[in-house]
Amino acid sequence: MTYSVLIVDDNASLANLYQIVFERIGCRVRRVTNGQEALRYIAEDIPDVVLLDFMMPEMDGVEVCRRIRVDWPQQPPAIAIYTANTRAEVREKCLAAGADMFFTKSLSVFDLPEHLASSLSSLPPTKII
Repeated sequence: MTYSVLIVDDNASLANLYQIVFERIGCRVRRVTNGQEALRYIAEDIPDVVLLDFMMPEMDGVEVCRRIRVDWPQQPPAIAIYTANTRAEVREKCLAAGADMFFTKSLSVFDLPEHLASSLSSLPPTKII
């Protein structure tokens, strides 16, 4: 099964790498560089998965996640936060905001699609895409 993935990351090089990796496995990918762009894009076309960077200027990944959960409760995309921050309190904050998955950047970007697919298969039926 292929997914539509929205990558939200202010680091263009990393976002480009994520896009290449996900497109290689057949996903449809859209990239944006900040939270406001992500919310505008989702308003037009809700993706299956939103891959959010945790640390972004203006609106961090937690705030984007909260807004998605409030604004699209009937058709929620799966939300994965991907960050270099490995602190347990950051993970808890992300999950409390509504993230379905939390990955640290110690996980290779090349392994991310497999871990994401595995996590998606274990989500409750209301979250399965």
